[in-house]
Amino acid sequence: MKKVVFLTVLLTLAIGVCGQKPKAPVRPAVKTVPVQQTVWTEVPDAEWGALAKALADEDWNKAAALAARDLERLPADNDRKQLAQLRYMYLYAQTGRILDANARADATAAETAWNELDVMMANFIGKEFVLPPRRFVEDCDKKLNVICRVRDTPNAFRTTATNIEGNAIHSFDYVVFETPVDIKEFDEKPTFIGGILRKADYNEDKTKPWVLRLYFNKGFVRVVVK
Repeated sequence: MKKVVFLTVLLTLAIGVCGQKPKAPVRPAVKTVPVQQTVWTEVPDAEWGALAKALADEDWNKAAALAARDLERLPADNDRKQLAQLRYMYLYAQTGRILDANARADATAAETAWNELDVMMANFIGKEFVLPPRRFVEDCDKKLNVICRVRDTPNAFRTTATNIEGNAIHSFDYVVFETPVDIKEFDEKPTFIGGILRKADYNEDKTKPWVLRLYFNKGFVRVVVK
């Protein structure tokens, strides 16, 4: 009888041991090293050239991605005003995405591009912009991608930014100066204009081939120096 009891106890212990889950070995905690984000004080020429090429090729997805990346890597502006230029480049590329999506009747792509534009625009209001150089003319009537004075407003310039074919308008840009500008210095010359973005109006009517109206105050104007 004692042997039976003894064997029963051994079997019970054995079953209990076999039924337990093995404990995982205790491993020392591993310290995670944060990924170091690339920060620039100036956009490298190769990267700037890649963005310029994507814009010239009207590869809007690539251009928008490159501009967004460069904006993250350049936290402060420099003597070349690259940050102020990048802001406009991003808007130009992103509106290109919207126009392209509308032309293809791709509602999903258009909504994605609009949402991304809206998020970025919230950060752009109140920031400085430098627009790309365009030829200054006395009258913008029936002219695209040129700069002229706003009619009957001596302290404001405007431009209409389009794609290469001129059949889609990325933005109407209006720059207001604190004082009237003598246009003689700029007539028929490639000219930079810019200022602080005060307001942006969106056009969500797909039947109209334009996306934004951009309003800048505290404007400035410079002739391109070669």
